[in-house]
Amino acid sequence: MNYDDRKRRLKQELKRGRKIVLYVVENIESAQFRYRCKNVVGVMDNSEYAVVWFLKSEIEEVDFAGVSLVVIERQTDKNGSIVKLIDRMSMADIKVKVLFDLDDLVLDYRDLPLLMRTTNSKNVFYWAGYFWGIRRIAKRADGFLCTNDFLGKKLKRSFGKSYQVIPNSLNKAQLEVSDEAIRKKHSEIRKGFVIGYFSGSPTHTKDFRLIESELVEFLSRHDDAVLRIVGDMELSRQMRVLCESGRVKIMKKVDYLKLQKLISEVDVNIAPLVINDFTNCKSELKFFEAAAVETTTIASPTYTFKKAIKDGENGFLAQPGEWYDKLEYLYNHPDKNKRIAKRAREYALKHYYGKEFLKEVEVAYDYFAK
Repeated sequence: MNYDDRKRRLKQELKRGRKIVLYVVENIESAQFRYRCKNVVGVMDNSEYAVVWFLKSEIEEVDFAGVSLVVIERQTDKNGSIVKLIDRMSMADIKVKVLFDLDDLVLDYRDLPLLMRTTNSKNVFYWAGYFWGIRRIAKRADGFLCTNDFLGKKLKRSFGKSYQVIPNSLNKAQLEVSDEAIRKKHSEIRKGFVIGYFSGSPTHTKDFRLIESELVEFLSRHDDAVLRIVGDMELSRQMRVLCESGRVKIMKKVDYLKLQKLISEVDVNIAPLVINDFTNCKSELKFFEAAAVETTTIASPTYTFKKAIKDGENGFLAQPGEWYDKLEYLYNHPDKNKRIAKRAREYALKHYYGKEFLKEVEVAYDYFAK
């Protein structure tokens, strides 16, 4: 939908009497846009709210009169365009609350060293500027939308403003691809045992190293087991040796729909994380996207993973030292693995798509729009 179509839709929805939530976004190609805006739009058909989005570069031409809420997607404001937007609405006496949507711990300078340590980043000047741009908007916003209560409490502590939670979610295209992947999975007879790691990037090097020795031990004891890594990882010498022998296979990054197919092809999805305030603010998307294709997840017990995963029922939680045993359990109990994966999918469809997810969105909007 181009700019003129979206502008026309805004006018149409206002005439129909729907409450308008207007999102200001920066990059429609980003995963952030998909999770925090596009997926929300996809469940709003039967809601009293209508969500319409515009790019930051388009907002000077947009009339905000009659809009119920303005949501600023996470972005920095180094050029001051968002501050100008908020000032413009204030000077025009437009009575609309401005919310800042955040999905990461990028708000308090005291957390900057933690972010850099966790993500293995060295560019302190970039991140200091990024935090400054985030805080510029946060100070002007009337409140926050965020992915979980842990992050929300951090926001309230830093800025003294209310928050509401809208979790990350699935979309219709993902579920259509996932349904087809499940049908294919059920029609095939698979051999061996495949472990999938779908967070391959240098920022997750420390996370992966947490469980590397247990993965190596598992692979050494099971000749029919392989580890599939999707993405670009800084691998240790030991892992590089396993790559050369074919026990570890590296694949390039793919788009999010192809990723669903790849996740469906593994026996277990692993999501290790160093546990700290930064990772406790992270979404549980690695769990529910695997669940959508009936793949069991083993994850570190961060805040959101602990809320979503019931250990041994719809997935597994593991501290360092526990990963080998849980991999061994799934390896030796394929039928139980399938039952756990089905329960995970039931949970994901209930909480991250459809009526229950829509209700969470509406509750969040109602809180600020009242």
